[in-house]
Amino acid sequence: MSTQSNLTFAPIPDYPNDVEWVTAYLVQRILSDSTWVYAWILWIAIAVIFFSYSAMRWAGLRGGYIGAVWSKWSLRRRTWRKKHSLAVALKLGRPHTQPESLPSNAQILCLLALVVGSLLLAFVGPDYLAPGSRLWTLQNYPKMGVEKRGYPLSDFYFLQPQFTIEKMWWTTGGRTGLIAFALFPLTVLLALKAPPFAIFSIPQFTHLCFDKLAFLHRWCGVLTWFLTTLHVIFWSVQLAIDHRATTGENGYFYAWQYEKFHFAWAAYGFFTLLMLCSLPPIRRHYYEVFWFLHILFVPSTLIMSALHHPPLWWWCWAALALWVGERSYRLTWWLNTNGFLGGIESTQSKPRKRVSFTAEVTPDTLPMHVLGQANAVGKLPVLPRINPALTAPFHHTVAMTGSTYVPPPGFVHAELLPGRTVRVRLVTPGYLSWAPGQHFLINIPAISKFTSHPFTVASVCDSRAHKDAGRELVFFIRAKKGWTKDLWDTVARLTAHGLKYPNGEKLPSECQMPDRGVLMRGFIDGPFGSAARAKWGDHSTVLLVAGGSGVSFALSVLEYMCMCMAGRDGRELGGQPGGWGRRNFRTTRVRFVWLVREFGHIHWCAPFLRRCMSMVPSSELQIDIFVTNAKPAMRSLPPPIIEVSDPDAITEIPLSPPSPHFTRNSLSSPKPKSEKKRHSASTSIVSVETEDDDDNDSVVDLSYYTSDVADEEKGELGHDEHVLDLTNFEGDDDTALPEAAAREEIRLELDEEEIIDISVVAERARAGRPVISRILADEVEQSKGPIIVGCCGPTSLNAVVRKSIAAQINPSRIWQGDERGHIALVAEDFGY
Repeated sequence: MSTQSNLTFAPIPDYPNDVEWVTAYLVQRILSDSTWVYAWILWIAIAVIFFSYSAMRWAGLRGGYIGAVWSKWSLRRRTWRKKHSLAVALKLGRPHTQPESLPSNAQILCLLALVVGSLLLAFVGPDYLAPGSRLWTLQNYPKMGVEKRGYPLSDFYFLQPQFTIEKMWWTTGGRTGLIAFALFPLTVLLALKAPPFAIFSIPQFTHLCFDKLAFLHRWCGVLTWFLTTLHVIFWSVQLAIDHRATTGENGYFYAWQYEKFHFAWAAYGFFTLLMLCSLPPIRRHYYEVFWFLHILFVPSTLIMSALHHPPLWWWCWAALALWVGERSYRLTWWLNTNGFLGGIESTQSKPRKRVSFTAEVTPDTLPMHVLGQANAVGKLPVLPRINPALTAPFHHTVAMTGSTYVPPPGFVHAELLPGRTVRVRLVTPGYLSWAPGQHFLINIPAISKFTSHPFTVASVCDSRAHKDAGRELVFFIRAKKGWTKDLWDTVARLTAHGLKYPNGEKLPSECQMPDRGVLMRGFIDGPFGSAARAKWGDHSTVLLVAGGSGVSFALSVLEYMCMCMAGRDGRELGGQPGGWGRRNFRTTRVRFVWLVREFGHIHWCAPFLRRCMSMVPSSELQIDIFVTNAKPAMRSLPPPIIEVSDPDAITEIPLSPPSPHFTRNSLSSPKPKSEKKRHSASTSIVSVETEDDDDNDSVVDLSYYTSDVADEEKGELGHDEHVLDLTNFEGDDDTALPEAAAREEIRLELDEEEIIDISVVAERARAGRPVISRILADEVEQSKGPIIVGCCGPTSLNAVVRKSIAAQINPSRIWQGDERGHIALVAEDFGY
């Protein structure tokens, strides 16, 4: 690397003071103001992409022909697994792991654009532009240096080169440092969660939240660190080859006497530690460590970088201001939501075993939880759907069962569920609204005082409800490692000892204890998530696909859609305006597909699903539950004891599959259509008509019973597959509880109503694994317009759904005016 042969540097005076000499040496090698144009080009490109995407989103181009062509390619993601790796893992007794995966094609394209664009701006073209020149006039003409004031370095700026330099070690090092500085604000912006500081999350623009930007945030941080490392290397080479004429010492010897050189190494050290603690194994297994070090090293890196190079420090201060501003905004929001700045008084602090009253009810105003609970005891018939424009109200005598305990505001009510799962319910002291499918950060001081963890809410916010239950947040948290395991262990220990709250927990006065479960102080931060941008009601058919504990996402959307189809306005439920009978609401069918590992896991969602079944006609709502671990010849393990509210009615009930429909779904030949029957859990509750067995076989894949599912050619993803791939997230523990623990310590408590819920919902369960592509193809053909698919599950399930959607998207149909060629995807998978 060398400069032009006919141009030379101004000689540095032989200052007697070493610090003065090294200052003059380094200032002579600072990039000119004209060179900053490369950083401005980067941000101009970011702004153009930002506003272009926003304009295309508002113009609705994603739903047209061009959008279909783009979606058909961009949605796909690829997974792979080494051949025979499953057999090797089984032989060595290793736990199940998800296959390796790539991001979606859209994510890869965005990452390539960011990386290639940044590298081009860091290396293509002259490194040093003559002061006063422009990028399009790169003549090597001398210019008088513009005097800079406000920096202690201004006395030495006369030494700067007044000509353009193509490449030298220090110019390339300075230019990579320039782009790294310019990337600091972008890296922080991609990590922010709360608008208006999180610009990408603003609904009027891209409305992409952190769940969709986390991938780019991580890789933008890696790219910034990589450019910073190149900056350190190139400058180190320059300092090593340059020597002071009067002493013969190299530049490194004097650089250590320069204060800003110390800031440089401090910044690089903090940045490197930040990258190390962000590695996936540390982030996944030691999240609390990762979180604390992130909070420590991010501001430290930015501050040290700013002090290292004041001429460019506004990039660092801008990034730090965004980070501190968003944290301060979220802190204020957190204090208000959790009642530290005042809150709303609980309207239901004590549980009521039974309350009867007469009320004027219309289908448009009846909250879902009231409608569902009333129907559960057969006191209120399923109300016919009425156009809200009609004014004639219905009059009913409503007998509600308020047996579901609503915790006091600010406290978590945690209950044990099958599958090492904890149901967490919480009502915030301050008013809070959320959209279906969003997630929150939960902090329970009894488990961990400082850290919070993200979980998707399974309930719907009902702004018109007159009880706390309308604002109740419900989460299903499955024990893995770390915080979730600590939560399970704590609740299990307290439950086993008959305790209702941890030692030292301060409960509000006159707080009545729940009949089961435990109370703990809890705090919420949120809501977050790009699911708020989904316009579910704009599509004719809504298909929801969930795997394992990912059902939380699908449940909230299912409840929301059922309430809208029952006559409610989505705007009152945290979503987009619209509902049955309202303009632009097009949904006529919802299908819910849940892949679950064990039959007992149905307990998680049975009350939710039953309420939804009571609101929408069966012709418009189809619920399919696939139990992947169930085999035709069922053998039940010793069941846990289940306590119910009425011991005289039920004393001991095994949580095992019932004999109707579920166990008949086997490899035997299907029954003739004439044998179609109606099964009823109770004649006064609800009856469910089973589907033809031959119809069931068209969407059920039972091949893994004979190990054919692990065939590389037959797998839906083109590689070896495991039955857990579609139901278990990384780290899910399927280890069976010891029989003694199940019988003597951990008691899964159910009331009579929940037993009925499970029995009714079990009619929709079947053994096997669904063929997602066939289900989607059937829905496309039955649909009367565009389709939207909501998906939340393990990586493999997400990949299968994306592959199936890409195969069904048909731009030709859209070109011909058939909207069924368009399929939108809303995935809670930290990807897009």
